[in-house]
Amino acid sequence: MSLIAAKSDRNRWDVYRQRPFWRLVELFVARVFRGGGDSDAPGLDLGMGLILTLLAIPGGFVSLFLLDKYGTFLQWLRGGSFPDPLLVSLPDEYFFIVLSMTVSGAVAVWRWDAIFPDRRDYMNLVHLPISTRTIFLANLTAVLFLAVLVAVDVNAASCILFPTVVAATQSQFVFFLSFAAVHALAVLLASMFSFLLVFSLLGLSMALLPARAFKKASSYIRAVAVVYLIALLSTSFAVPNLLRGVRGAPPIWTFLLPSSWFVAMCQSFRGRATPALITLGHLTFPAVIAVSGVAPCAYAIGYRRHFLRIGELSEAMSAGAPSHLSPLYGYLDRLVLRTPFQKAGFRFVWKTLCRSEAHRLLLTGTGGLGLVLASQALMNAVEETRSARQAALSTEALSIPFILSFLIIVGLRAVFEIPAELPSNWIFRLMLDPDHQECESLAGIVILLAVFPWVLLGVFPIYLRITGVAVALMHTLLVLGWSLLLTNALLIRFRKLPFTCTRPIFQQHSIVVLISVGFGFLLYAASLPEFESYALVHPGRFAAMFPAAFIMWYVPHHLAKSAIAEEKRLIFEDVSATSFELIQLSE
Repeated sequence: MSLIAAKSDRNRWDVYRQRPFWRLVELFVARVFRGGGDSDAPGLDLGMGLILTLLAIPGGFVSLFLLDKYGTFLQWLRGGSFPDPLLVSLPDEYFFIVLSMTVSGAVAVWRWDAIFPDRRDYMNLVHLPISTRTIFLANLTAVLFLAVLVAVDVNAASCILFPTVVAATQSQFVFFLSFAAVHALAVLLASMFSFLLVFSLLGLSMALLPARAFKKASSYIRAVAVVYLIALLSTSFAVPNLLRGVRGAPPIWTFLLPSSWFVAMCQSFRGRATPALITLGHLTFPAVIAVSGVAPCAYAIGYRRHFLRIGELSEAMSAGAPSHLSPLYGYLDRLVLRTPFQKAGFRFVWKTLCRSEAHRLLLTGTGGLGLVLASQALMNAVEETRSARQAALSTEALSIPFILSFLIIVGLRAVFEIPAELPSNWIFRLMLDPDHQECESLAGIVILLAVFPWVLLGVFPIYLRITGVAVALMHTLLVLGWSLLLTNALLIRFRKLPFTCTRPIFQQHSIVVLISVGFGFLLYAASLPEFESYALVHPGRFAAMFPAAFIMWYVPHHLAKSAIAEEKRLIFEDVSATSFELIQLSE
């Protein structure tokens, strides 16, 4: 009987979900994961399952890494005591809060274009017998569902594992339940707050700005949001200790960090809050309620101004602005770009990077991460030394150009894989000779032009003034040389014109790629500066770096020379190789 009842309920739900409202909700949820915007070019479609898995991984891994900190057996082996876990867990609680806020806010920024119905939705839906009110409510329901889904997914692992790890020092199950409840409340509210705050920012921008001004300002607003989220994540290393030392009224900067409000709420519920934390904790629920009220109101106004007028604005918004880069192109044609392929390809790549919002957003995130890491390195260098020369020669200061160059090179290499207006690549298929392509050299020129100028015009003069000619020259040549070697290594057998090829099958190798990038960052941006700081004491030690540099040069060079003709042809479809083939030995 229970099976029959369950089947009957499922049939009723299947019939109910075919109603226009729920079909629209499914449509708007699906388009957020599959791509949005007016462009017909496919987005970075990773699949809903993979996206949700990747979002859940950080919280789980960080929780497991904390076993070393809270494990009673390990503390006993070290001869340590067992302090109050509610006080010790403050920095970790703060990290989980900023992690949930950063990831949830980044998801909202990443799918900014897909949150609101666009011109394609207008053309497909407005002629159907569905009221605009139904479309509005369906999209709002989809957005709220996604906010809850992202909040739960990002924090699911940490809501179970982190309280389990902390409660390992306690014998009462009630402690685990209370700690888990407070932690779950804080991170879920923080995720919802961050997602709805970005959503409110989008709605207010659309409600207050004219359509043309919003189209131009959208990229800058998203860039500022990305940089703020990355900076917020970086505060996890310093803010907890600062909050512990606050006496009296909370300082002004705490009111600009919503993450401090949520961790203060946690400590208040656990009875471990100072008067300053109690004051900050009182801001949490009013802030969440306020952003929950502003978000739908801003959305409603923006919807009325934007979606209902798409038919009037779509034609007027198509005009483009003239380019003012012709003199720059002329200089590059004479000095750097030698062949017609390089000249035309460089203009195409540069204009795509400037016009495509998806590509600009990825580069902005990479640049923001670089600025945050570089700022932290500079701050550490200044704090640990007494003079400008000592700071400049420290490992932290020497690592700054390596950090920036690594992220720029890897970021551009990743951006080249994202197609832009893929159906329009027919013009390149017809005009380009696939057997005489210069894609690798073109991509290398674009990447190196993004690195060399600021190294020569920024790093070299600064070190020349602080440390002298010899150190400045060695440091600059080292950064330029390893940037060139890293670029060549990342462009091994690169035979596609940027933005014109189908995206690679990222799902199959995503974890391996992420681990490889992290390992490469440690080698390039951490090990190289440390060795340079060691070698600057006795410059003869730089000779020990030649074998590694030779290998980095020889491997791409050898692979390029040994490539067969088929491996050198220009491609427009990145087809994955067959995983395995069956050999019929019995036949």
